[in-house]
Amino acid sequence: MEMIPQLLNEIEKSLQQLDHPCVDHLNPGISSLKIQELFEEIPLQPTQDLRALYTWRNGSKDCEGIALGELAFFPGFYLMSLEESIQTYQELRKTSTWNQCWFPIFSSGGGDFYAMNLASEAQGQILGFYVFEEETQVEYRSLKSMLATLKACYEQGIIFRNEQGYLDMDYRKHAEIAHDINPEVKIWLEFLKET
Repeated sequence: MEMIPQLLNEIEKSLQQLDHPCVDHLNPGISSLKIQELFEEIPLQPTQDLRALYTWRNGSKDCEGIALGELAFFPGFYLMSLEESIQTYQELRKTSTWNQCWFPIFSSGGGDFYAMNLASEAQGQILGFYVFEEETQVEYRSLKSMLATLKACYEQGIIFRNEQGYLDMDYRKHAEIAHDINPEVKIWLEFLKET
C-alpha cells in the first residue's frame, strides 16, 4: 500500500483536477523538529503517520473571509494546521465528551472532527467525532487507510464538486470503498445494511 505522502499527493492531484481552491490554501510542510516541539505542549506523542502528514503540508491557512467549503480537503472537513490542532486539543480535552488520547486532524469548523486515537492499543485509528452524536466511532483503521479511501473516492468520481462548487460525495459508494479498505470497521457494514 502507498505511503502517506504519496496518497496525499494523489489526493492533491485530484483536487487540482477538480479545480478546487483548497490546494491554494494549504500551508507548506514543517520539519520533524518543529512537529516534536509543538507536540511538547500536550501529553501525546505524534505517530510516524502524523509526522508524514505535517511534513507534507501543515494544514490550511487561517483564512478570514474564505468559505469553509473552499478549504475542504474532503466533503465537510478541512485539514487543520498542527498549531490549530494542538490548540483545539487543549480546549476539547477539558470537555467530558473528549478522550485525552484523541488528537484532532480534520475539522468541519462547526465542532465535528476526525481525530487519531493515540492510545497505544488503538494504533492510530481514526474516529469520527460529531457534536450531535452520542457515540464516537472508529471510521478508519489508520490515517493511511482513511487517505486510501479518499484517494479511491476522488479517482472514481465518488467525491465531486457540486453545482455550488463545493465538494460533495455519494455517501453509499464511499461507504462501500471504506468497508473494502477497512473491513474490520463496524460502522461501514452497519451503514451499508441500513441503506
